[in-house]
Amino acid sequence: MLKRTRFFITMLLLVFVLLCARLAYLQVIQYDTYWNRAEKNRLRILSITAPRGEIYGRNNEQIVTNRPGFTVSLVDLGDGYSDDTIARLANLLDMEREEIRNKIRSQFYRRYLPIRLKTDVSMQTVAEIAERRTELPGVLIEVQPIRNYVYADFAAHIIGYLGEGTVPAWLEDYWEGHDDYKYRIGDLVGQAGIEMAWEPFLKGVDGGIQVEVNSTGQAIAEFERVEPRPGHDLYLTIDVPLQFSVEQALTEAVERLILEENLYAGEAAAVVLEPHSGRILALASVPSYDLNTFHQDFTDLQGDRRLRPLVNKVIEEAYPVGSVFKMVTALAALEEGVVSPNERVNCAGSITRYNATKSCFRGTVHGPLNIVQAITRSCNVFFYEMGLRVGIDNLAHYTRRFGFGSPVGLQDIFGEKRGVVASREYKQEIYNEPWYPAETMDAAIGQSFQSMTTLQLANYVSMIANGGIHYRPYLIEKIVDSEGEVIKIGEPEILYQLEAQPVTWERIRQGMIQASLPGGTAARLADFPVSIAGKTGTAQAAGSGSKIPSHSLFVAYAPVENPEIALAVFVKHGGTGGTTAVPVARQILEQYFNIEPEEVEEEDVTA
Repeated sequence: MLKRTRFFITMLLLVFVLLCARLAYLQVIQYDTYWNRAEKNRLRILSITAPRGEIYGRNNEQIVTNRPGFTVSLVDLGDGYSDDTIARLANLLDMEREEIRNKIRSQFYRRYLPIRLKTDVSMQTVAEIAERRTELPGVLIEVQPIRNYVYADFAAHIIGYLGEGTVPAWLEDYWEGHDDYKYRIGDLVGQAGIEMAWEPFLKGVDGGIQVEVNSTGQAIAEFERVEPRPGHDLYLTIDVPLQFSVEQALTEAVERLILEENLYAGEAAAVVLEPHSGRILALASVPSYDLNTFHQDFTDLQGDRRLRPLVNKVIEEAYPVGSVFKMVTALAALEEGVVSPNERVNCAGSITRYNATKSCFRGTVHGPLNIVQAITRSCNVFFYEMGLRVGIDNLAHYTRRFGFGSPVGLQDIFGEKRGVVASREYKQEIYNEPWYPAETMDAAIGQSFQSMTTLQLANYVSMIANGGIHYRPYLIEKIVDSEGEVIKIGEPEILYQLEAQPVTWERIRQGMIQASLPGGTAARLADFPVSIAGKTGTAQAAGSGSKIPSHSLFVAYAPVENPEIALAVFVKHGGTGGTTAVPVARQILEQYFNIEPEEVEEEDVTA
């Protein structure tokens, strides 16, 4: 009995010694480790998202602002993330479980910091999470600024949109020196337009708050706070009322075509520039999309393969341009001396050269024409002849000098296409075939391989208006930081100048001026109270004889005496330039010059 008692006492003392040793190990040797762990369980650093910079029009109109919204985050309380919590959250947030697990895995190295699962959740979802707080340990609801696009689909292709991700490496290099911005999983980053190109300026610097949390991860006390630094505000060159007018005019034109059962219609684009600065006053692509519902609509928008609403038709698509190109051929012919300013070429309705017969629009017979009259009446035969006299190599040279075949230099949004300049080099490279002289006739009237963006066309007509100066187009008027200090001002930048004789510019301009008067292809503008120089274009979208409607184009500048604006209008499959693009341009001009709309009788017009 005594032995048994001593045994139990010995065992009891041994257990006590082991417990004391363990306690000493935990309290003394492992003190720092477990103290830190306890503090991490008790204390959390919650990020305070910096408001993105706001975006304004040129007259201080708010275009993009911020509003408060709710974000659901998940934090590890020390025991990992339970499958039950993940399953409940997936159901409440309408997410896949694997999607949540992927977010957790991608941020595992920041174990004790909140992982953002979903941004801008509804009040109903917030209420449901609050009701189940005890069943959802580690789930936090934060208030953070959410992007608010004041006019929904207004200027969508200029502004762009946000999405989860990080800044691409090439964009970080582009904005070298702006490397102090940190991103984490769930952060929204500019994915297109101004929101992307100016991301380093729009994004502020996040703040933080140290809080004490209870066993379910809910904050119960605040210790220290670092306030966020808001992003910079951007003021655009966009004239908001004019932008609205351009978008409305394009949309109405497309809707009319659809009502007329034009099965190919649906896309259009337009740009308005200041010809003496490169400042963009309006830039519109149709169809557009609602920036506030973009993420809900994304699948449908991306799946629309016919109209492709996410594509900015102004800079990301190049099209055949037809007769608006004829001023290039005119300049090349005058500068190369293959035609004199007053020489007349007879138009008999068609021309046959190199075993190829080409006709004027609808077989029209114009008779003898000089270069001014040829531009006014858009005589194909005259420009077929000029193309043959100039030759494809010289024609391609002058085409490039007008900025075609290369980006025109817009840096405020990305995605600008180069377009194509018809040339023997291009045909050899793409088709491995030689160039034939008869093909030069098509190239001379803006057909063949010629394809240009609407922005390139606006830049082209600006150069005609200002005497050959290629200004870099720009959209940013100024940038203002959160303290109200102006840190950047947009200024005109000359990229190069196309030198030509004064008589060359004068003859080209006279042709465009008369094209906008009675008897010209843009005669619908003849009664306009402001003088206009313009040129229509009707670009074949398919081979000769096809029933697919041509593209409708118009370029112009005004007033003639002292040009304030230059514009380019493109309506895909809109028919002749005079019937579709010119009325759109008239609406734009009426808005800019504050002129009351007038009813204009319809008349038959040529290219």
